[in-house]
Amino acid sequence: MVLLATLFLVIVMAQSCYYDNEEELYPFDVDCNLPPAVTYAGQIEAIIQGNCAVPGCHTGNSPTGGLFLDTYQQVKAVADNGKLTNRTIVQETMPPSSPLSNCDQEAIQVWVNNGAPEN
Repeated sequence: MVLLATLFLVIVMAQSCYYDNEEELYPFDVDCNLPPAVTYAGQIEAIIQGNCAVPGCHTGNSPTGGLFLDTYQQVKAVADNGKLTNRTIVQETMPPSSPLSNCDQEAIQVWVNNGAPEN
């Protein structure tokens, strides 16, 4: 009986030590102060120019993977085929230096969900 009570106590105590990081569980619950309409010119262009269309990546004479991200049309094509959200939000493999901030990820997701408008 003592063994059973001890085992019960260990199980209860182990579960009480459970800890989650709220940002990992709810990455888009941070107040990013996004405008009602996220647009390419308003928000997305700066994210792409600062993280993707940089020397050695998706710009220049021979961009990584042959993927140019210099213009709205080029970025929209990648948004439309799902690669933008897949690589920056789902897999978080782009940019390779570190994932985009939660607010940048949220801006991209909202922009794509709204049809990836230019202005």
